[in-house]
Amino acid sequence: MNLKTNLQFFFFGYGIVFFPLLLLVGPLFSELFLISVIVFFLLSIGKEKKEIFYRNKFFIFFLIFYISTIYSTLINYYNLDLSISGIFYFRILLFSFSIWFVLENFDVFNKKTVFFYNFLFLLIIFDSLLQFYSGKNLLNYEIVSSRISGFFGEELILGSFILRILPIFLLFMVMNNDLNTNKKKIYYASIISLACFVIYLSGERTSFGLLILYFTTLFLMSSHLRKFITIVIIIFLTLSVFLTNFENSSKINPANRMFVKSYNQIIGKGAEKPEEFKKKFFDKIYVFSHDHQGHYILSYKIFKDHMISGTGPKGFRYLCRNKIYILENNDGCSTHPHNTYIQILVSNGLIGFFLIMFAFFYISKEMFLCRKKMKDIAIYNKKEICKAILISAIFVNLWPLIPSGNFFNNWLSMLYFYPVGFYLYFKHQND
Repeated sequence: MNLKTNLQFFFFGYGIVFFPLLLLVGPLFSELFLISVIVFFLLSIGKEKKEIFYRNKFFIFFLIFYISTIYSTLINYYNLDLSISGIFYFRILLFSFSIWFVLENFDVFNKKTVFFYNFLFLLIIFDSLLQFYSGKNLLNYEIVSSRISGFFGEELILGSFILRILPIFLLFMVMNNDLNTNKKKIYYASIISLACFVIYLSGERTSFGLLILYFTTLFLMSSHLRKFITIVIIIFLTLSVFLTNFENSSKINPANRMFVKSYNQIIGKGAEKPEEFKKKFFDKIYVFSHDHQGHYILSYKIFKDHMISGTGPKGFRYLCRNKIYILENNDGCSTHPHNTYIQILVSNGLIGFFLIMFAFFYISKEMFLCRKKMKDIAIYNKKEICKAILISAIFVNLWPLIPSGNFFNNWLSMLYFYPVGFYLYFKHQND
């Protein structure tokens, strides 16, 4: 390699690997790198005329989705602040193709990447456990609302972050043959189990539910990872029994929030008297909770007036207090509807909704095809296993029947589309 290529490898190659760390440090660093790698990608494919990166069905799909987003944004222009996320959303989509391009040109699947993820996970685990048992983490951040948040301070997104980067760590393990010996398998299973335990301690019920779905999906898809996943589950259950019994500074009981509070919210125990518009289903349960059901009812009212074009990415927060939509006691109004599919339905209309439904059915089909292919070939194929890891990750991100964060939030969007770039690379490699 010449000097220029070495610099590109170091900055863009390892930049892709270290991207989760940039998300952890702060939005400025991740945004700057995202813009840099997109510019590098666009200049490179223009110079080298590599049409494969834009003449493919995935690029066309993302282009159509962006067109639906920009159309709904501009036709429902409220102000620049509410419109800017929709206008510049193309950069999130291009980020995935930039990752694919970088992986095609630079070999980042080496021991250094595994070492980095080892360090990152051990640091997060240590910091989170320190906060859980002492009340403060390495940065002196205290527990927030009886929930640990680690390096994220007042933002309760620790579990979501670990859930989204865990498949990438697993991918690098497989590519470096680190799960081929029992000794290494137990070591890495212990790290993954501790990471799962931190998700459990964080009290993020959506992240914990999706974690279970992720390992279930991957267990069914790849026979080569079943032993490893079984070890992870055994160690996690052991940790959950013993480590949660040790006294912690805030007397936090994660099981209470995960299970007892969830059950009480679904049956409406402790909630105020239900309004006429927010009656329980079968007079017994709410959709996730009294508040969530309010979000969904309000979303439906707004959607009925914007069925085709939608309201724009931030239209829900702008319209939810409008007197023609407002519910009793201003219930249901928030920054977003707290479900990806309902949010897309409201923001992008039926066109965007059909697109994300198509994406979900496509990735579901990919799951069955990948499982069948691995079953038919029977041999240990690293790249096919990695594709299974990524398909499971994307499937979990697209899972419809669960509350979710803001789809158009920069931080969450980057985490959603980060594994997509790796998937495009392995999809091209395997096909």
